[in-house]
Amino acid sequence: MRKIVVLLSVFMGSCAFLSAQDDELPPPANHPQSDNFVLPGQPLNGVAKSKKIDLSNYIIEPDVIFSFIQGGYNVGASPYVGYRLWKNLYGGGGLTYMYTGYRNIGYQDASGSIHYTNAHWNTLGGGVFLQYNIWKGFFICDRFEVMHRWMDDVYDASLTLNPQTNTYNLSMPQIQRTYPDMLLGAGYNLLQGKGFFMPVMFSYNVLYSVTDKLYAVYPHGFVIQLAFVEVF
Repeated sequence: MRKIVVLLSVFMGSCAFLSAQDDELPPPANHPQSDNFVLPGQPLNGVAKSKKIDLSNYIIEPDVIFSFIQGGYNVGASPYVGYRLWKNLYGGGGLTYMYTGYRNIGYQDASGSIHYTNAHWNTLGGGVFLQYNIWKGFFICDRFEVMHRWMDDVYDASLTLNPQTNTYNLSMPQIQRTYPDMLLGAGYNLLQGKGFFMPVMFSYNVLYSVTDKLYAVYPHGFVIQLAFVEVF
């Protein structure tokens, strides 16, 4: 009887020891994958993918300004970007920079001699616009701009005689002017159905009648835009 009790005690102790060994073992390797497990290159759960910009909602018009004026020329750039506001209606804005150069401007002194000089103007500004695409590339557009100009005043230059050297000195004042313009017109986009805008457009400056014609950005009121080129 005593031997049976001893054997039972040894057996129970062995079972307890083996159970303790099993508790220390790591969990099985074939457990199901957790919800947070992701493959390399896959987005994490709950993290939204970044959305790409839909360029079909934009129109881009990278205008180049080039024209000849009396005694000089204009050259510059006027990039504009628009966004679809509703169906075929776009709104946007842009910046304009233009350099105006005058060459060999002649001024006559009291003796009848001609004195020549050069001059330049710098124009910087910006504006906003609304454009409605009517049908198959045809559109109407209204653009409002404010332009500031730094100018050599070629219309108010003067010649003064230096009595010591008996020569004439030419003086030309520096002036600044700010002009608002509103161009209302219609045209046709040569890149029909494309976001890149290449217009042929005819516009009129509605504010022309209240603008100083000598220093105006659009001295004739009308603007003809050929593709990327604006001709004043």
